Amino acid sequence: MTRACIGLFVLLLAAPCAASQEAQAAAEEKMPVFMMSQEEKTCVRVEPGQAFALRFQGRPGTGFSWSFVAEPDRKLLEFLGEKVEEHSDGLRVGGNEDFVWTFRALAAGEAEVAIKYARSWETGVPPLRTHVFKVTIAAAAEAEK
Repeated sequence: MTRACIGLFVLLLAAPCAASQEAQAAAEEKMPVFMMSQEEKTCVRVEPGQAFALRFQGRPGTGFSWSFVAEPDRKLLEFLGEKVEEHSDGLRVGGNEDFVWTFRALAAGEAEVAIKYARSWETGVPPLRTHVFKVTIAAAAEAEK
């Protein structure tokens, strides 16, 4: 009887977590995803309160990784997290992976997400690449003007 009660208790604790993960996955599928352009900047337009993702490639096996040049304006953007996705053809040594950083637009305005591709242990060495996502946050009615 005690084992059954413990099992039921654990199951009840795990159920909200599974539902939460499913809801998060569904929300991620609906959010806009903006790919990094080949230029030095990518323009992004979202609405206040909207979650969105920025996607760019890297090769983690080389020691290079993406990081912020400077923190985005916290009054306008909330950084929700990052994940790395392997390409569908499988990860090869030195192969590309997609980095996906998720944000929420907090208020109307213009913000920048400036990132750099560098090796964290190399000091005094310029990054291999830099990129700026210019984020315009405006209500749909304002965007049409």
